[in-house]
Amino acid sequence: MNVKNHSTMKLLPRFSLLFSTSLLVMLPFLLTAQSQILGTWYSNGRAEIPCTITQQANNLVFTLGTNRSNGYFSNATTVFATQWNAYATLTTSGQGLLWNNQIWTRSPFSGYPSIAGSWGLAAYPQELYPVEQDNTFFTLTYQGKKLPGYFTSANTITIPEWNNAIASVAPDGNSITWNNQVWIKKSGPTTPPISIPPVTQKLCRAELSSFYFAAQALGTVWGRLSTEPPMLTPDAVTTCTDALNTLDATLGTIQCIGFDRGRIRNLRGALAGTGTRQLIVEIETLIRDLQAVVQNLRVSGDNNAHISSLYVGGIHLGAAQAWASSRQCLPTPMPTAVQNVIQNHLMTARNALTPYSACIPQFDLNGFSRVNLGSTNSILPHTQIVGIETQLLWAIALSECCFTCTGGGTGSVGSTSDCDAECVRYCKSIGKQYGRFNGTSICLTGIPSGGTSSGCDCW
Repeated sequence: MNVKNHSTMKLLPRFSLLFSTSLLVMLPFLLTAQSQILGTWYSNGRAEIPCTITQQANNLVFTLGTNRSNGYFSNATTVFATQWNAYATLTTSGQGLLWNNQIWTRSPFSGYPSIAGSWGLAAYPQELYPVEQDNTFFTLTYQGKKLPGYFTSANTITIPEWNNAIASVAPDGNSITWNNQVWIKKSGPTTPPISIPPVTQKLCRAELSSFYFAAQALGTVWGRLSTEPPMLTPDAVTTCTDALNTLDATLGTIQCIGFDRGRIRNLRGALAGTGTRQLIVEIETLIRDLQAVVQNLRVSGDNNAHISSLYVGGIHLGAAQAWASSRQCLPTPMPTAVQNVIQNHLMTARNALTPYSACIPQFDLNGFSRVNLGSTNSILPHTQIVGIETQLLWAIALSECCFTCTGGGTGSVGSTSDCDAECVRYCKSIGKQYGRFNGTSICLTGIPSGGTSSGCDCW
């Protein structure tokens, strides 16, 4: 559901892969409703905007003003509105129903402090994070992504996409205290994006191998952050700093990739004092934004390849290496969930590099499927992945392929339809009929993977 104002709400186009009527009739036999949610609700806790839900077992009907949608439970805590093409999650002990742009509450609420405005760390005056608020619900725009949140009490807020992190709002509404940092309310306009003029540059073996290695380094940071405790260890800070330095220096050499390197330095400076939970959000945003720049480069060269293959392949190989490294000298075999994460990264890397294979004919793509993740030798998977990385680096460094690269404008990373299509494929591979991308993981070149989630809702 995507509404800006309840009085002007328009139904979104029907998702192309919905349940048939016969399947909807069968749902009560397939699922047991875990919650009774029928009755009157209130949009964003506003008494003047009542909503209703009728319920028969798992079949639901949602009504907001003059708009109505059928729906159902997709799992014990998640509902789907068919005509609105929207999911919502039961939260706050079943007293809230969180949609992507509003929350329905069991009871009306009012009197919450205003947090609308721009926020950020005092140490980074150039970074502003706008907040838009409607009573108990708000959206935070953080590094280009809108994150929904809501008040859990008169002076505490939460953002579900940040692992339901809770923050305290000061009585005067001028500071927000998270578990590891304090944001202050700022004034003034948001700093405009940096303008980088287009540069045309020829890229051959030296530049391309450097670019792949820098992407791999960025991937190791992503994977390392995902396996660290709530605050980075000194060793992790040093390792991640070195990797980000590599990326920064490489982008300084490959000038046709017009990316704001100040963002890399800001992230590097935040490593020692910021919790891993927030750092993961920041590194994933940086990965997405940098890929948008890389994908929009105007590239011409040999074998109709594109250097975005090296970016995505490097990112996911680096992440796989970091995850495997975290399991060295620990009990074997590694947990199935960790094996799945590494396997997802490896397969994403292989799929991304396949279009580039004509430029690296001596590199064996089948090596990705030969990594022994279930080994009783805890060091073996890491060693095998490092071997793949090294072989790939040499293959690129010895390749005859060259490209002419011209910087282009920024854009989105992977359309929703691309990501949805890949989720349909993934969901069918695990025995489900339908799927859609839910944004909980990174969708690089239309392939959801990474982290501990596939990024797909399957049913």
